[in-house]
Amino acid sequence: MTSNATIHSTGPPAPSCTLVPQASLIPRISDSTLAVLLPTLVYAVAGGFFHLLDTYELFSNHRIHPSGDELKRNHITKWQCLQGVVRYHVMQISIGLFLDYGSSPTMVGDDNCRILRAANAISQSRNLVPMALTSMGIDAKGFGFATQGISARLAQVVGGDYMSSENVQQRPTFSAMEVSLAKFVVFIGIPAIQYLVALAVVDTWIYFTHRLCHVNKTLYRLVHAQHHRIYVSYAYGAVYAHWLETLFLDILSFVLAGEVARFSARQSMVFGSFATIKTLSDHCGYVFPWDPFRLVNNNGAVFHDLHHQSWGLKHNFSTYTVFWDNILGTTWADKAGADARYKRVHDLTAKKSDKTSTPDLSRRLNEAGGQVNIKKG
Repeated sequence: MTSNATIHSTGPPAPSCTLVPQASLIPRISDSTLAVLLPTLVYAVAGGFFHLLDTYELFSNHRIHPSGDELKRNHITKWQCLQGVVRYHVMQISIGLFLDYGSSPTMVGDDNCRILRAANAISQSRNLVPMALTSMGIDAKGFGFATQGISARLAQVVGGDYMSSENVQQRPTFSAMEVSLAKFVVFIGIPAIQYLVALAVVDTWIYFTHRLCHVNKTLYRLVHAQHHRIYVSYAYGAVYAHWLETLFLDILSFVLAGEVARFSARQSMVFGSFATIKTLSDHCGYVFPWDPFRLVNNNGAVFHDLHHQSWGLKHNFSTYTVFWDNILGTTWADKAGADARYKRVHDLTAKKSDKTSTPDLSRRLNEAGGQVNIKKG
């Protein structure tokens, strides 16, 4: 078949494959610039949503830790955390804009052009099965004719060009099945592979760099310990970290993923927004039954919160999947043990809170002339 064959009437007409600059989603803002800014916007909106839940104690029955524990157990104030988060996003945006400076707009062609090329490749691959059968000493042509009475489609697959009434080089059209398969490859198959590749790159990079920060005591003390000043996580504190960790663990992992997966600017928007929401969900401190991340692979808020506890620091290093933790044996598997430790920590925190608040309450009552006797301790 020639490369300029027209598509069958079941598909679109043969297009011109000339590439042109892709129009921006928002006028006067390039898609690549929007891809840099969007994760921060998503972070602000989603982080603000979870902050409202915390402030008004909504869905408190789904909290991992009792309300208010973040003020008692964490080693930084929320204001200090917010300053670190702002610094993170300033770095992220600055580096993103620097890398984007001078970049050309995404060049695209007619979608039908991509469908045509995919259909052409699919059509040309029709002889792979007959060639494999022939290499095994099987008469592909005879096998094709033998199966024609069972299924015409099966006969076409095993017989390839032998089953065509005309030479494939002269065949001017694609079949409906080839066009449908080409559309699937173009609009679903290839993007899905790109997202999976990017996910694999980010998940692998973060797992091993994150684990290194725990294995190497110097790295942990000088860099990663800053993130672990937060024992009771809250959503907008998700990216509170040392600037070196921000650069080499977070930003670099996504730059590498985008390059390896050959993302377009719009794909970067989708992937970056998804990753932002996942990070916030991991640190939100809530366990919702409808959490899609936990349902997919059990890597959700509980999985990561356990890592933030002093007794879970050597476990659950992954951010997006549980693949590397499971393979290398770093997944915390003792659920009953975790529940017991959480209960002990919560009970100790409550007792400390009672001991510090009761004397103060007694003093205020005495100053007010109250007659209530409070047993101290």
